Amino acid sequence: MVPVVGVVRRGPRRGGRRESIVAVTTLPWPPDWRRPPLGGWLGVVVSGALAAVLVPVAAIAAADRQWSAAAVIGGVLLLLAPIAVAGRPRRRTSSVVEVSLELDGDRQTGVRIPVRPTSPLVSLALAVLGLALVALGVAALVVAAVRGEWSSVVGFVVLLVVGSVLALGGIVGLIASRRRLGLDLTPSHLVVGLGGEPVELTWEQVERIGTTSIRYGIGLAPRPVQNWLTVVTREPVNVAARISGRRTAALGRLTATAPANTAAAIPAERLGADPVLAYHALRYYQENADARPELGTGAAVRRIAAGAVVR
Repeated sequence: MVPVVGVVRRGPRRGGRRESIVAVTTLPWPPDWRRPPLGGWLGVVVSGALAAVLVPVAAIAAADRQWSAAAVIGGVLLLLAPIAVAGRPRRRTSSVVEVSLELDGDRQTGVRIPVRPTSPLVSLALAVLGLALVALGVAALVVAAVRGEWSSVVGFVVLLVVGSVLALGGIVGLIASRRRLGLDLTPSHLVVGLGGEPVELTWEQVERIGTTSIRYGIGLAPRPVQNWLTVVTREPVNVAARISGRRTAALGRLTATAPANTAAAIPAERLGADPVLAYHALRYYQENADARPELGTGAAVRRIAAGAVVR
């Protein structure tokens, strides 16, 4: 059983009123999910170990006036910091927001389980590192042209290409981090909004709320674990057709490559609400048709806050 502290926010209404409910409950761990090693701190430990090795290497490179090597190592250290911060375990509350949607020409009230986009810290670090590599490559090309030393031109071009790719990825990630993604539950529909055109599913189209887990690496050492939440439909859904352009969030493009009956595939750490509670809330309303009308009222947010989503 997993302890869950629930805090439910209702979206701003006229006058800016909000309602917060706090409750403590326990819920069973979802099937097929693995516990992360070291309580979820493995990524932070690995990042710290790499930094401990790279810092003296960068210092040695700088002492030998190997500025290119020192700059590259410094860029890697710059990238490690936000990755460690974004990957640290956090005690997430049940943060669900009341939303208003237009479905089949009718306005419906529902509950949104937020999905977090790529961390803006990681995207910012990628953009800064990419721009730094581009600047380093340009400076190196200028120096080579002045001195007539073209033996290392390939390395300079590689710096330019890698830097451009990282910078572009970081900028795209920063733009995507401003989007509001989530799973919207209404009395009649489950709406998957992961970028691109939302996928509107009636509850009858949803076969099950699934879980799966991937463990990376080999050997006996602690290995990273990524748990996934999936929405599986009875018939294939053409998610790929709804994913268009560069503005689509990465999660939407990822779902488009999943099996045809998968309407959503979301890493558990990207859920804005507590993943265990989010899983049980989705399953509860998918399996209990008689409870779905309350999704259009305040009863649903109170139920989720209390953790009363297991029968």
